[in-house]
Amino acid sequence: MLREVKEFCREHHWMTGIHEFLKAWGPQKLESMRGCPIKNYVMLVSCLNVWQTRVSNIPNKLVTKGRLMLLSCHHVQLEMESKLDSIRRDILTHVQNECRTRSQQLITELRDFTEVFQGINSDIDAIARCSQKLNEANEQYNMLEERMEYIQSLHEVIRNHFSLFSDENEALDISLLDVWEAFQFEKSQASEFLLSKRYAIVPKLQQLIAAALVELEGLIDKALSGPFMDPTQEQRSTERQLISLERQFQNTASHLSELHHAYTLQLR
Repeated sequence: MLREVKEFCREHHWMTGIHEFLKAWGPQKLESMRGCPIKNYVMLVSCLNVWQTRVSNIPNKLVTKGRLMLLSCHHVQLEMESKLDSIRRDILTHVQNECRTRSQQLITELRDFTEVFQGINSDIDAIARCSQKLNEANEQYNMLEERMEYIQSLHEVIRNHFSLFSDENEALDISLLDVWEAFQFEKSQASEFLLSKRYAIVPKLQQLIAAALVELEGLIDKALSGPFMDPTQEQRSTERQLISLERQFQNTASHLSELHHAYTLQLR
């Protein structure tokens, strides 16, 4: 009788590993997986599926020879199956939330790029903004593409390992693909436009940069002369005027920075 029980326990010793996993599982485990390689999700879900099958195949009970002892596994089996199923649902919810959050964030960033590209025209300020945005897009392109591929892989995990893809998932997937294609197209169009206008843009940018520098020098001269250097002037009035001059200076300096950046890009 004792030998039969020991043999049964030896054959099902693998349940100990599952039990330890179930005890250690919690919200912090899922949080630690955020942004992890896709293979980690696949491996975890595959393990859960294998364990679920093995647990469901455990005999409900062991009756020793001579019916001297009855060893019931029913409650342990039900508890483990329930916890494994619950973890599976947790992972699905987590992956769906990851898809939603990452997709919405990437869509917002791509639309921001696209709107600037679509708004390009012969206005030099629009050209300067577009040049800077195009440079950012080129520098970030590999990272944006990696994020796009990661989201697509998360969608594949839901499709292939949970056999579930809701209307919301489908709509978000389509929306992201549409925005990505629009971003690539408008980026290409903006690049071609800037290249075609290059010889006209450079002299104009030089003129605007020179004018901005003159304006900055004028603001500095104004702040260091006249009533601002007279201690007899009313303090509050002088302070308000200086604050106004400072805002003008900052705005002009910011505009100059954009112009200079656009000019540098045109010379590459």
